[in-house]
Parts: sequence; C-alpha cells; structure tokens
Amino acid sequence: MTTEGLDPAAPFVFREGRVALSIDLRTYRLTAVQKTAYRMAAQCTAVIREVRDHLLEVTLTFPPTTSERAALEAARLFFQELLDQELREKVGEETASLRALILAHAFSRAAVPRRG
Repeated sequence: MTTEGLDPAAPFVFREGRVALSIDLRTYRLTAVQKTAYRMAAQCTAVIREVRDHLLEVTLTFPPTTSERAALEAARLFFQELLDQELREKVGEETASLRALILAHAFSRAAVPRRG
C-alpha cells in the first residue's frame, strides 16, 4: 500500500480490497448509515457490522479492479454522503409536525366526492 499524496493523518486504510470504518452512532443515525450504503452501492458494498461502545463497524468492500486511490476517495465520499443523509434525517425530524399540519390543512380543504 502506498501513501503518496495522502495526508499522513488520513483516517482510511485500504487493505485487501477493503476499507474499515468506525462510525459514531452518537453523531450519525443508523438510518443515515444505511441510506449512505445504498447510495454508494455502485462503487462498493458496505458491510454493516456490530455496534461496540457507540461505534458502528462498517467495511467497504471494493471490486478487485479498484485502485487504492479510488477506494480511499470512495471512503471519503461515504462520509460526505453520510453527513448529507444525517442532515436530511435531522431536517425531516424537525419538520415532521409542520409537514403533518400542511397535509392536514390541504386535505381539510379538498372536496370529498360523494357516491350515489
């Protein structure tokens, strides 16, 4: 494995076609991790493992032809997408009551067709 051009403090290591990640579930929700794994499925397979002390172990597994550089970039993009998915979850949670109110109002004004 080469580290040319990489930050020595980089948190990702590519070994045997895989990158192991630890995701803090106090920061990111499991649903956000799952949605991220789905969004990244064209680049890698995310194997979601067990939780230990608030850390979720995820292994990104890559096709045999994937270079180290591409795998490390995918790991970086995984966290970028994870942040996006977490923020979507948070906004969805924070706006749930408002969306319900808007829907209730919309349906209260809708004409109900009569049968008969």
